[in-house]
Amino acid sequence: MIRRKIALFLIPFFLLCGCSIGNGSEPSETPVSEITTSAEMAEETETTFETEATEVTNTVTEVSVSETEPSETEEMSRAELILEGMSTEEKIMQLFVVTPEQIMGCEKTEYLTAITDEFRDRLSQYPVGGVAIFGGNIVSPEQITEFNAEFSSRGMFVAIDEEGGDIVRIAGNENFDVPRFLPANEIEDPYDMYAQISEYLSGYGFNTDFAPVTDIAFDDQSVIGNRAFGSDPEEVADKVSLSVDAFNDSGILCSLKHFPGHGAASADTHYGFAVLDKTSQELLEAELIPFKAGIDHNAPFVMVGHITVPSVTGDLPATLSPEMMSILRDDLGFEGLIITDSFWMGAITDSYTSDEAAVMALKAGADMILMPDDLDLALEGVRTAVSDGTLTMEELDSKVLKVLETKISYGII
Repeated sequence: MIRRKIALFLIPFFLLCGCSIGNGSEPSETPVSEITTSAEMAEETETTFETEATEVTNTVTEVSVSETEPSETEEMSRAELILEGMSTEEKIMQLFVVTPEQIMGCEKTEYLTAITDEFRDRLSQYPVGGVAIFGGNIVSPEQITEFNAEFSSRGMFVAIDEEGGDIVRIAGNENFDVPRFLPANEIEDPYDMYAQISEYLSGYGFNTDFAPVTDIAFDDQSVIGNRAFGSDPEEVADKVSLSVDAFNDSGILCSLKHFPGHGAASADTHYGFAVLDKTSQELLEAELIPFKAGIDHNAPFVMVGHITVPSVTGDLPATLSPEMMSILRDDLGFEGLIITDSFWMGAITDSYTSDEAAVMALKAGADMILMPDDLDLALEGVRTAVSDGTLTMEELDSKVLKVLETKISYGII
């Protein structure tokens, strides 16, 4: 008789003093991604979810399956087995991609470049779904490779903006001997560009690139400028498709951005409110053509921008709009991960608190929140939403399951 046991050791969280947020129990150094196999019947996972204290007890989930004695457990996927052993707090954490500084509780511009024992403790308190690395975190090839290894060992998305052209974190650092590329609107072979970018990103420990830009630059005044592949929807679609193919062939996750398209927007959402004055049909006939192409080529992420489209979203930015998320899911057929653009941009912070924005985005249909302005407030907002039923456990589980399935698919856990 052959038996299997899957043991998942999940990470406790606790709060520290000083730069920390509170007090808690001693952290476990065991990452979410560690899984071993053996035999036994399933033991119940004991979890404690305390909203105010933000304490989560150390949990060990053991699930056993006998191949000669069929059960429901046998039909569960690996992702479902992991999900079954997670506490509510651990699930909520998986919905956030943040900077190292946010994990540490420091100022945004106090860039961290090394892993310390204190930082490891904070990572144990905040086992988020992913980390976003910026230029200030990057010093040298050896340094960033070691830095990223800590996040990878914990089963996290390790993400960067490496678009090519002017928006690069690695190629923009003179300490790195990597290919440099022209802006996207001058690139003839995006497959070659992103194949090379993927190769060096993988070597430095990244598994996710927030690229390619999928917007269309309709004219010279476009906010997106030379970051877009061009002004013709079909031409941009072809180049986006090649870009996604390059990432997929290289094993690096990519993200189409910035849905539904920044090219004809009235302003830059980094600094405030931006309006796209088009109907949903007009979007489908232009802006959304490159997004559909990238989706058809199996892009794992779509990043939704903070663009307001009054005829579709009313006064809401796309990141908070159920109607815009529905277009992405239903009209374009996207089944992957929906991640928001950064929530510390002016288009969000000028009108919403971090807890409001996080809950609204998740209710609208987003799966992951990128860099909330106040991480702790955003987390507390989601905890409260789950506790009072605003965000149901079924909705939470569905999002986390998608995160886990994606990580498993790309070998992250």
